[in-house]
Amino acid sequence: MIARKTKNGLIFPIFLSGENSDYIDNVLDIFTKNIGNKKEIIEKNLKELEAKSSNNKIIRAISTVIYRNSIFEPPVSVNAPELRYDVFKAARIPPLDYEEKIEILKDVMEKYGLTYDEIISGLYADRDNEQVLRAVKTDDVWQIARIYNLEQIETILMKCTELRITEASDWNYALRSIKLLGLLYETHTDGENLNFITVTGPVSIFENTERYGTRFAMLIEKLYKMDKWAIDADIKIKDKYDKSESVYKLKIGDNVSYYLPDRKINEDTPSYSFLKKAEPLIIKNNVYFPDYIINIDGKDVYINISNLRYLKQDSKTENEVKKYVNWENVYVLRDKEKMIPGSICFYNDIDFNALKRYLEEKYSNNISIKKEIDEYSINEIKKNIEKLYPDTEKIINYIESEGLIPERLLPALGYKLKWRGLDLIIVKK
Repeated sequence: MIARKTKNGLIFPIFLSGENSDYIDNVLDIFTKNIGNKKEIIEKNLKELEAKSSNNKIIRAISTVIYRNSIFEPPVSVNAPELRYDVFKAARIPPLDYEEKIEILKDVMEKYGLTYDEIISGLYADRDNEQVLRAVKTDDVWQIARIYNLEQIETILMKCTELRITEASDWNYALRSIKLLGLLYETHTDGENLNFITVTGPVSIFENTERYGTRFAMLIEKLYKMDKWAIDADIKIKDKYDKSESVYKLKIGDNVSYYLPDRKINEDTPSYSFLKKAEPLIIKNNVYFPDYIINIDGKDVYINISNLRYLKQDSKTENEVKKYVNWENVYVLRDKEKMIPGSICFYNDIDFNALKRYLEEKYSNNISIKKEIDEYSINEIKKNIEKLYPDTEKIINYIESEGLIPERLLPALGYKLKWRGLDLIIVKK
């Protein structure tokens, strides 16, 4: 972390710009001059530069950025562990001269189709310091500076106890970003307007701190895409001498966006003719923040995009608003997470066309249960549900296996779905 702390308790990341680009020029020069050389040579040159520099931390941080924007490859394309085994097996008695080495390794060279020099280069081709620099993806000093600046903010935020978003040109977007990252948050309203959002920082989390911290740091990448934004964060820092802890304030906003990578403000907004961005919803002096609206046969259906962390919170919201509007919670799951019976779930990303088809079946005025299935089938399904009752998961799995929608079928058969804590249950009316 490269930052400046003030006596009045503020902390600021040290940004790079055109005025102090010498740091980047010097590091970039080492990389471009060493294209074709091993990483260990680059590391040696960087250490020499650090020793001469007035701020070795900046040199190391820039090096990390350029490393990630460079292409490294093994010196030889070969299975190094297998090659080592064959070489050491063939050369049990150390050769005395070059000719003897060639003779001993003759069969190995023939097996791998490599020259003697390639064999030697490939012996440890699987080791990191043996990788060879093939290309540097960018030599744009300003682009490198902007990536560096963003990473300095992210590093500082890893030491955050609480962050407050105090300004946002699109509150829905800010809240959706928080939810999709799976962060703990609380909204603060005055009954009609959202004043600010507090987000729990990684330092306040007791489990999975590193994973949560990584997602938390990514929030700034979302926020700075907005035209207007501002954050106020509490940063806890331990003194390196007496080990005491102090809390500093990080206050930044759209005034620093110029120093960060170029933004693509609309990249997170899906473009579908049937999908409309939702405005904050005010009901009974409470403010709700759906993400989108899909109109089905003249009915507006509000879409709340969320993840499993907010299951209980989403259930509470749905119960509060369902008397007034059509509301659907849509969950984006990670690969290993299980589907929630009776809920709308997608893995990794939302298929909005599939979501629309589902909502059309559920909300369309032109579809009824009796038009979908005949009277005999209705009675058979009702009997089977009665046998499975009260096992909610088995009932929902059975209904879905018949190609029907539980939310539409169950009320028609005298049942209803309700939440009990984190569990979705089916009860008789």
